[in-house]
Amino acid sequence: MKALFLLLLVAVLPARAAMDITRELVAPEHVTPGQPMTIAVTFWTDSWFNPPPEWPEFEIKNGALMTTPLPNQLLSRHKDGLSWSGVRLERQVMAWDQGELLLPATEITLTSASQAPVTVPLPELKKAIVWPQGVKQPDRFLPASRLTLSQKMTQFHASNDDTLHAGDVVERTVTVDAGGITATQIPQILYAIPGTDTQRLTPENTLLKSGRGEIDGARRVEKLRYLPSQAGSIVMPPVKLRWWDTTHQQWQVAELPGATLQVAAARAAGSESALRGTTTENHWRTALIIAAFVALAMVVWLARRLLWRSLKYLHHIWRRFWAPVHLPKLTPDKRGER
Repeated sequence: MKALFLLLLVAVLPARAAMDITRELVAPEHVTPGQPMTIAVTFWTDSWFNPPPEWPEFEIKNGALMTTPLPNQLLSRHKDGLSWSGVRLERQVMAWDQGELLLPATEITLTSASQAPVTVPLPELKKAIVWPQGVKQPDRFLPASRLTLSQKMTQFHASNDDTLHAGDVVERTVTVDAGGITATQIPQILYAIPGTDTQRLTPENTLLKSGRGEIDGARRVEKLRYLPSQAGSIVMPPVKLRWWDTTHQQWQVAELPGATLQVAAARAAGSESALRGTTTENHWRTALIIAAFVALAMVVWLARRLLWRSLKYLHHIWRRFWAPVHLPKLTPDKRGER
């Protein structure tokens, strides 16, 4: 009986959950400035997390954490004969200049409900950051694991013909898909050309995700509208983008062909007059307003007697409302005669 009691007592005792934390820097052998790396922090327990893990605060030298959202991962391991469950939190980190990315050694205190705090030491992590040979413009340096360029040219005509005239619009759209990079690192690609006015639309930046929802790269869509101002020809220059291939550790050049478009003279003034002629809707609007006033005047004239009586009645009610009301005197007039 005593043995059974002891077994029940042991079974209902609260479990002393063990906790641990690890930190690692996931990066290739050669890292250049502007190339994203991953910091992974994994929380471990042989029981359950209460409260759930949150990203810890620690110092990063010569680098900065990115705001790109990365999905959390659930892991498991066997250590010291125990089964551990883990939650892996990841953030991207990036260095903007040559040097050494350093995560100094630190200590993190883990807390859990009904448990004593546990302090875990984390060793330092560091990674060398080096510019590749042949960098010409550091401000336009573009490291990527892969990169593709595509374009589309669309003409907008003022009439239904297929001829490009002065005053029409040509829109050039260039799409850049790059892996292992953020969209803000992709430099401006399209510029104004002589003989046209230009209208730059706001670039569209989106994230490229893999099948499991992980961030795989970025897409930048850039649009520029050309407005030819005179007859002749406009030359769309070819696009060349030099980028550093972080997968093969070599320079690559992505290219898009240009185009030459013939521009006819502006359309005849008669067409413009015809367009202006379509504005006769304003005359119809004026005629409708005049007709409405005439109809209102006729209604007033036909109902003039009823309106006059109504006005007199309202005037009578108004005067009656504001007419003074005589109140009885508060003191008798003949009080002194008694």
